[in-house]
Amino acid sequence: MSAIAGAVFADGRAMEDALLARIVGASARRGFDGVTRWHGGPAGMIRFAHATTPEAVGEVQPFVSRRSDAVMVFDGRIDNRAELLALLGPSEALPASAPDGEIALALFDRLGDDFVQRLAGDYAIAIWQQQRRRLLLLRSPFGWRPLIWTFDGHRFGFATEPRGLVLGLGIERRLNEGAIGEFLAARFVTETDTFWHGVQRVPQGGALAFEGGRVRQWAWHGGPFEDLSRLSLDEHVERFRTLFDQSLIAAARGSGPVTSQLSGGLDSSSVVCRAAELHRDGRIDRPVGAISARFPGEPHDETVWSQAVETHAGITAEVVPSQPFDGDTARQWCADSYQLPLRPNTLDTTVSVCRQLRQDGRRILLTGEGGDDWLNGSFAHWPDLLARGQWRALFRHGAEQWPGAPAHVIARRTLYPALMPLISARHREALLHPHLDFRLDPPDWIRPDWMARVGLEARWHDGIARQGLRGFAQRSRYAVFTHARRHISYEPVFAYTESQGIETRHPFHDLRLAGFFMGASGSLLRKHDCRKFLLREAMRGTLPELVRTRTTKAYFVGHIVDAVDALFEQRAPRDLLPATLGWIDPDRIAALHAPFSKWRRDGSSGPIPESQWGPVWFALAMDMWLENAFGL
Repeated sequence: MSAIAGAVFADGRAMEDALLARIVGASARRGFDGVTRWHGGPAGMIRFAHATTPEAVGEVQPFVSRRSDAVMVFDGRIDNRAELLALLGPSEALPASAPDGEIALALFDRLGDDFVQRLAGDYAIAIWQQQRRRLLLLRSPFGWRPLIWTFDGHRFGFATEPRGLVLGLGIERRLNEGAIGEFLAARFVTETDTFWHGVQRVPQGGALAFEGGRVRQWAWHGGPFEDLSRLSLDEHVERFRTLFDQSLIAAARGSGPVTSQLSGGLDSSSVVCRAAELHRDGRIDRPVGAISARFPGEPHDETVWSQAVETHAGITAEVVPSQPFDGDTARQWCADSYQLPLRPNTLDTTVSVCRQLRQDGRRILLTGEGGDDWLNGSFAHWPDLLARGQWRALFRHGAEQWPGAPAHVIARRTLYPALMPLISARHREALLHPHLDFRLDPPDWIRPDWMARVGLEARWHDGIARQGLRGFAQRSRYAVFTHARRHISYEPVFAYTESQGIETRHPFHDLRLAGFFMGASGSLLRKHDCRKFLLREAMRGTLPELVRTRTTKAYFVGHIVDAVDALFEQRAPRDLLPATLGWIDPDRIAALHAPFSKWRRDGSSGPIPESQWGPVWFALAMDMWLENAFGL
């Protein structure tokens, strides 16, 4: 992906090119195809170009409207170009080869702020309206393009990444301890906060307008979504395959070769196998390559499954080695990017994959990310069935989960999770925040006094209201789509791949496919106690049966344990900055890690310990970020 940035003076004084140059100079590595700066009146915009679609090659940003005074910088990709060009019609005189941002700007001129409702794709957009002196920022609903902003009362700034904003604008360095507390507690829920005090995010499906020295924010996306529970299994499969094909074709639109990760799991294998079929059918114009990392001798080695995919699809995957975690390299990354360090179980493949793609100039990497969240299924629709009096459908689905169990056992196991969210606030909160179980006790590795001081428990219950969602199932699923762990877990990864000239794309996050998931029948997402039931049915014949019927899953814990052991040798838990600042209990952090360390020393042959590794890594990651990015 590319990147964007800019600034506006609230008092109306003219923008200085020197300020824009400082932002460019302070920004993390971007702009493989050049950097452009524009300013007019009190506003200035920056675009770091990285062309990954045919239409983006040679484009010049910002885009300046031919009909109005609007100026736009556009980071991303539009996937429904033909539909939008047809909507605009011949009066706009836009050629079929028009850049995505030019299409978006023409649509803005036609429809105003509501134009964003028409876009399908992954994008972050900034539009400056010169006569109104109004800046509009927008993010796609299920996309991955970050967009952050700050306003000190005199100067408004926005950017893709924090370094250019913090250093370029000279922001006073202050910590947002509330957001840091969410991170250390392994319950990061804020859609708007960053670790930097005064630096905020535009949330997914969110918009911000800066006009007259004031900031106004709203969520433009959030339902309603069509209820598809009336459809049969065959109808679900047909619609899913149609939308999945559409998503893969859109994700494969590139200015050069496209490669897909292949782990051997259901999700990445579905992307690789179906893309191969679409190429053979002439619907994707070039083959989508596959690239795998393999871990012989490790419990998370998936070679047997990835090789089955190669044989079935008639392809040969590139195989890359894992990359050992290096603490010094991680610290330098924090200093250079102001991002968190990459998790060891992500780093071990990401570095090698990027290195391989860079050798011959490839720029696009597809992933299977999203399948675990959207396709696993849950029982969040059970309270809806109970509330609507659909008892037969409720207990029929319950019986499918425990075949052979006595009727009274099935009834009890079904009725409890269906009824409790209707009558218990704690169960309701847990269901509506599927990555956060509010029935659990507060994390005991966080110091209680600090937790109270930053208002941590209250933060967990805050959220952006989206009025269009219907029922427990849609509200629970949408919480997964917008869960803030993306900012924590994935943004550093995508920032790293972009620093290497690689854009990552995620077909399972396509807006149109996501809309289908929001309304799909919960009884078909998880059926016969089988997760990803709908995906498995849709991929009959496309996937090798060994993979399609696979019920195991690799957990990449071993390399995290190795990295944590090495980091604790360099700095003991009691010496970590979050401990010395009084935020965490270092003894509890050490105790959480001990079972994993023993498991690894014993040969990693037994089951993975049920203790939590997340808080241990989060404490270490925050230590590196505080020292090398924030500068403590």
